[in-house]
Amino acid sequence: MPEQPYAVQLSGMTKRFPTATGEAYTAVRDIDLAVAPGRFVSVVGPTGCGKSTLLNAAAGLMPPSEGTVHVYGEPLQGLNRRASYMFQQDALLPWRSVLDNVTLGLRIRKVPADERAEQGRAWLERVGLGAFAAAYPHQLSGGMRKRAAVAQTWIVDPDILLMDEPFSALDVQTRQLMENELLTLWTGSEKTVIFVTHDLDEAISLSDEVVLLSAGPDSEVVGGYPVDLPRPRDLMDIRNSPEFNDIYRRIWSDLRNEVMKSYERRARTLQAG
Repeated sequence: MPEQPYAVQLSGMTKRFPTATGEAYTAVRDIDLAVAPGRFVSVVGPTGCGKSTLLNAAAGLMPPSEGTVHVYGEPLQGLNRRASYMFQQDALLPWRSVLDNVTLGLRIRKVPADERAEQGRAWLERVGLGAFAAAYPHQLSGGMRKRAAVAQTWIVDPDILLMDEPFSALDVQTRQLMENELLTLWTGSEKTVIFVTHDLDEAISLSDEVVLLSAGPDSEVVGGYPVDLPRPRDLMDIRNSPEFNDIYRRIWSDLRNEVMKSYERRARTLQAG
């Protein structure tokens, strides 16, 4: 049997941006990243290392300056129609009800109104918001808004979920609850997740693999670290296990070096200015 293609594959991917001086700023350089179908992969690294740039390339929002992006073996041209993108800030429209927000993707796909409503209500029940279908985003707590955003992202049944620090604005307790909710939805779904986070604890807790980017600019992949913790995982307890702490120490040793490089580069830039 032929090998199954990667869900997302970045090969030699470099992204440059123009600057006011006319010189190009290279955010990431020669990135090779291959994510197999059904895998949960987190990307970590210092602030400004290009984590979101990788997601944007995988989403088709930002074509690479060099290199290629393939999705299930096909060159990505335009938007990645097999992916949903969950941003750090939710994309809920304030003038629409929670139900209308959750079903927006189905509306764009011209799913009939009755079918949209049925699926939307089922997803709201699934994320614990069944009683809030008629509410508006401003009437929800931060955690409830995230639940609505998760339902909005999953309802279109994507093959790939691209998640850019989706829980970073939440308090610790709500964040852990949302992480557990995410794993519950993902387990058995066969969906591929690429998850960007600044939180190494979060990355290890959720993932099959953690990918580390170097300090930017010209950020590169420093390494990939398998997370062989058994599933299903109870995120309330897993952080106390010796196995978790061993993985954490191994990754943090390299991550700390990149964070210090990033800090030193910023300090030199400020001194030069």
